Amino acid sequence: MPLVDQAHAALLRLSEELADRSVRRLPPERDLALRLGISRTTVRKALEVLEQDGVIRRVRGRAGGAYLTQVGPGAADDLVDIADGRRLQRSLNTVKGVPQMLHEQGFREGTKVISARLRRPPPRAAASLGVHPDDDVVSLLRLRFADGDTLSLEWMYLSASRCAGILGTYLDSVYEALRTECGVRVSSADEAIDLATVNEPVGELLGQPVGTPVLRLERVGYDELGSPIEYSVDLFRADRTRLNVHTGAA
Repeated sequence: MPLVDQAHAALLRLSEELADRSVRRLPPERDLALRLGISRTTVRKALEVLEQDGVIRRVRGRAGGAYLTQVGPGAADDLVDIADGRRLQRSLNTVKGVPQMLHEQGFREGTKVISARLRRPPPRAAASLGVHPDDDVVSLLRLRFADGDTLSLEWMYLSASRCAGILGTYLDSVYEALRTECGVRVSSADEAIDLATVNEPVGELLGQPVGTPVLRLERVGYDELGSPIEYSVDLFRADRTRLNVHTGAA
């Protein structure tokens, strides 16, 4: 039996098993190829036959996949496409640096410092830090990685009068450098979260197409006395990040 026919028969059996469990989406092509021990090209040809037979419906794009036509949406997870793979769980209840979060969750973290210098602050940074627009601030632009793939892009501005000592240090964890080099601890933060899309320069850094959705986190960090220390804008890949928040009774 030709390899494509074997793959078609195997995927048809899998489709029937999934339908019996009311699972409407087939695994990704790469997982099917690994499971069957064949190439993704062969998997793709077998899926084409299933689609021609009306067994599946294939959706193109970043959130695409192969869906069983006889199984309708029956649960909340079926109503939207959730990205495959493990995602960073970013808690909104604690003040932690990205490297600490990645380490605690078992990711291999990485940081690329694109820029680290003194410069005049943008208007929102100046207002948030309470500095004059003509005063210099510490300006950092860093690209974050999780397990070797891009995770986020971060613009950070710090009070130069208290934080200039971190320039020239290893800037993997700024919060740790602030504590050890400057005696400053970011103890609390106000954060605002929006959905944005990447432009061409950001897309090149994150390795994502123009228009890809990202989570935009705007943050002002304060020391123990409530003085502003940090103004940051982080762009987190939406397919690699999940936001968590804990609430209690009022």
